Amino acid sequence: MHTQLPIPESATTSDSTSLDFATINSVNLPLLLKWWQQQKRVAGLRSHLNTTLPKGDKTYLSAYYRLMEVYSVVKAGGVQAQKEAAEGFAERELSALNQRLHEIEVSPNLLADEKQKERAKIEQELEELRQANSWRSQMLCNITPAEESAVKAYLSDIEQTLMQTRCL
Repeated sequence: MHTQLPIPESATTSDSTSLDFATINSVNLPLLLKWWQQQKRVAGLRSHLNTTLPKGDKTYLSAYYRLMEVYSVVKAGGVQAQKEAAEGFAERELSALNQRLHEIEVSPNLLADEKQKERAKIEQELEELRQANSWRSQMLCNITPAEESAVKAYLSDIEQTLMQTRCL
């Protein structure tokens, strides 16, 4: 049973660019879900999503991407849980890479130039790990507590709206 989402009077407008979709909140979230339902109906009529969006829909599409970012974090336990998971993963990977560096250094079977090549590979992996961890941390820090709360509050509506697809 799907609950009709309340759309605040102050939020209804024909010009989506006047709405603030910079963050997900309880005002724009119902509008975004309503837009998604309309897009699915149109796509169902055409049997595929149109590659060009009508004027104003790019704002909604950007907000939809943001909603999916926040939704995926909420579904995976929330910002704090994801921060802890990312930190734990980074620590385990860092430990394994440092262990590998140590093994390279003490290996009697590797020549100096082989050790240098192996160290360079590990250093590259370390840099990629730092970059990935930095990106993930920044993405998680960009999710405000208000966004997380709004998505949690509308979780059932989001799932019902986004998961209502018909296979033809």
